[in-house]
Amino acid sequence: MPAVLERAVAGEALQFLADRALYWPARRRLLLADLHLGKGDVFRAAGIAVPTGGTALDLGRLDALLRVTGASDLWILGDFLHGPRSLAVEAAWRDLLESHPGLAASVIGGNHDRALDPAALQVSMLPEDVCDGPFRFRHHPRHPRDASPQHVLCGHLHPVVLLPGLPGRFPAFALKPAEIVLPAFSRFTGGLVIGNPDQRWIACAKGVLVENPR
Repeated sequence: MPAVLERAVAGEALQFLADRALYWPARRRLLLADLHLGKGDVFRAAGIAVPTGGTALDLGRLDALLRVTGASDLWILGDFLHGPRSLAVEAAWRDLLESHPGLAASVIGGNHDRALDPAALQVSMLPEDVCDGPFRFRHHPRHPRDASPQHVLCGHLHPVVLLPGLPGRFPAFALKPAEIVLPAFSRFTGGLVIGNPDQRWIACAKGVLVENPR
């Protein structure tokens, strides 16, 4: 089973990556959603015992994807942060950017991004609904009555699937006729199980991609 699947979406080649991201070669753009940096700190501050090191792990995974793809553009489709500002998180993020000279990083604000400081993080803020080529980029999925013909790429829902014979739940790209919901990039997140048996998806399962036959 592959770690990368290339599929034509709205007439464009997109690469689905097993580490929960999309790559758009025509724009050299890496796309991910729901990074939730600092989530462990928020839980520990509330007295909930969770392991440390989640931010470093996720930024290390992102660093590897940037190197493998050679992306010059990074778009995060909402929920870059999870809670209040953290100087340690901001410093770790800037260290990542410094290791990729010339990388342009942009963020669509999500519902957890109220404390996001673009200047401190050296990112550009994008509108909630931004178009490029045949795509619309958002944090939230399209409204059911939205009849726009452009293909939406979004996050927010953290889709996951159950795989026969394997324990646990696996992050997945939920594929709809005019929308792709990306899995949460953060390893420290819950998920919404895709329960519709007719829903197409591509699951990220321990370093490989599993595509359902719908």
